[in-house]
Amino acid sequence: MRTAIICAAGYLAFASPAFAEVKASSDTGFNVVHIASVQASPDDIWKRLIAPKDWWNKSHSWSGSTDGFYIDAQANGCFCELFQEKGADGKVKTVGSVEHMRVIFAQPGKVLRMQGGLGPLQSEAVTGTLTVAMEPSKDGQATKISFSYVVGGYMRYKVNEIAPAVDTVLGDQFRRLLKPFTPATEEAPSADGFSLDVENLEDAKPSEGEEKAPDVKSESDAGDEQAATPN
Repeated sequence: MRTAIICAAGYLAFASPAFAEVKASSDTGFNVVHIASVQASPDDIWKRLIAPKDWWNKSHSWSGSTDGFYIDAQANGCFCELFQEKGADGKVKTVGSVEHMRVIFAQPGKVLRMQGGLGPLQSEAVTGTLTVAMEPSKDGQATKISFSYVVGGYMRYKVNEIAPAVDTVLGDQFRRLLKPFTPATEEAPSADGFSLDVENLEDAKPSEGEEKAPDVKSESDAGDEQAATPN
C-alpha cells in the first residue's frame, strides 16, 4: 500500500477543470483540497458518494477489490472494506475487514465528514479528517463539490514527500467519483469563498455591523463582581 500511494504521482489529474493543491503543510501535517463544479444535483452526487464500491480505485484497497466497500452514512458509521472470497461451495464469504475512515458528520446532499488515516497513514499516529462538501448553484443546474483532507500528528514520513502523494491519490478518487457527470464550467473553480469547509477562523467572526451575542453571566459570577467592588 505504501508503494502504491508513492507511485501514484504518475496518475493523471482530474480530467475536467478542477482546483487542486496541497493548500498548507508544516512539519506535523498538511491539507490537500480538490474542488470541481459538475452538472448534477447534490442528491445525485451523494448517492454515488456513499457507494464507494462504484468509484473507489481498487489499486488503493487492501484486498485488491472494491466489491466489499461501503459507507454507513451516519455518525459513527464506517467507511469500510470487507475481505471476501469464494468458499469451496462457490459462495462468497467475508474473511476479514478493515476500516478506512469513521463518519463523524453526515448531512445528505451537503456534507460528509470522516476521520481516518488513508492508506499508509493508517499505521501512523495521525488524525486525518476528510470533508466532502456540496453546494448547488443558484440556478440549480450545477453543484460545486470539494474534498478537503487535513492530516496532523506524528508520522514516519516526510511531509514534503507524503503530502503530494496523498494529494495525487485523493485527486484520482475525486476524478473517479465525478466521472459520470459533465463539468459545469471550462474554468477551474476557485477555493475562495467556498464556505462549506471553514479554512480560516476569520470566517467565524461576526461581520461588520453584526451584533455579537451578549456575554451570559451566572449568579456566582455576579456575586464575585459585587464582592470585588470597593465600598
